Amino acid sequence: MRSESNIVLMTNEQATAELVGSALDSREHLVLADTYREITGLRAHLARTPTDAVIVDIDSYQNGVLRELSLIMAMHPDTRVVVISSKFNEQLVLEAMQAGARHFLRKHSITAELDGVLERLLFEAKREVKLGDIITVFSTSGGCGATTVAVNLANELRLATSESVLAIDLDTCYGTVSDYLGVEGHYGIADVLSRRKPIDKDLIESSACSYRNDFHVLLSPASINNQRAESLQLDNLGETLEICRQGYRYTVVDAPRLAPNVAIDLAKASKFILIVFQLTVRDLKSARSLVAFLKQNEISSKKLIPLANRVKKRGPLVRMEDSKKVVGLDSFACIRNDWRKVMKSVNLALPLAQTAKRSSLRKDFQKLAARIHNNETNSRNTEAG
Repeated sequence: MRSESNIVLMTNEQATAELVGSALDSREHLVLADTYREITGLRAHLARTPTDAVIVDIDSYQNGVLRELSLIMAMHPDTRVVVISSKFNEQLVLEAMQAGARHFLRKHSITAELDGVLERLLFEAKREVKLGDIITVFSTSGGCGATTVAVNLANELRLATSESVLAIDLDTCYGTVSDYLGVEGHYGIADVLSRRKPIDKDLIESSACSYRNDFHVLLSPASINNQRAESLQLDNLGETLEICRQGYRYTVVDAPRLAPNVAIDLAKASKFILIVFQLTVRDLKSARSLVAFLKQNEISSKKLIPLANRVKKRGPLVRMEDSKKVVGLDSFACIRNDWRKVMKSVNLALPLAQTAKRSSLRKDFQKLAARIHNNETNSRNTEAG
């Protein structure tokens, strides 16, 4: 970690440049490295030099400067942005925040507040932040058991890690996660996605139902007053998932029947992708098509976990070895078939960890959770090393 913080200013006004320089002169660890008059210079600087913070004066530029800034900062998410302006209104602040700004400062406050704002932002940036992971559960057909997988996987990850988890129900047709866990609520994922103001952890927590203190659920609109599917504004899904990563160790998304572009965005945001199918010809064809589609869109095969669900000990319609050849991936996971235990779990609105604690079926979910958690932990350790 550097003892000094590298800070860059972008402004067309000499008076503003002098004001910023004066405000930072008394702070030896806040170093104003460069000042740029154009955004092209700022872009080039960030591309070649690690930068802790950028101060952007938006008064002397065209209206599109914040949009250009957002594109640049998307490539440098660890750099903190402070927007300064002589103007101040709610819409301008909102646009600045959407562009990636962490603070909006009026120019008359630069002398009194700028150094304190930067110190706070840079302290937050240097704290070790461990983001959680997104696990997406895709289904190959209605009734293949994807919701059972999503609910029980989330619960087993909670138990295995002793950390909080979130389940998100994107099934706008049925929305049965609430039934599987016996939870009800007036708010859910639709309310979060429709939010016009910036999304934060508090909004996620206040919109989610609590099955346990460490197990929350963002309900489908289908389970809240029969809201219609079009109420989901999925353009905000990526931003929502990033906020979920800040508050939960694992976020498990039950994601059936999504548009192709949404499915790709969700896959890109996910650490692992489960493709749930049964050993039938129809499901295997769907699984093969989904795997091929994800690969064509540059989703790594290392993320993909085909999951054969409701596997019978004897007489499956398609053998496991043949299934691997059809789908095109060698690494599979399996969940055994035990209809009675699953129905008991559903009817009691409790996960298998409570209704069938020692069953082979529950052990399959424990193995799946351990596989995901251990692979993810090893990946983090490798990156840290």
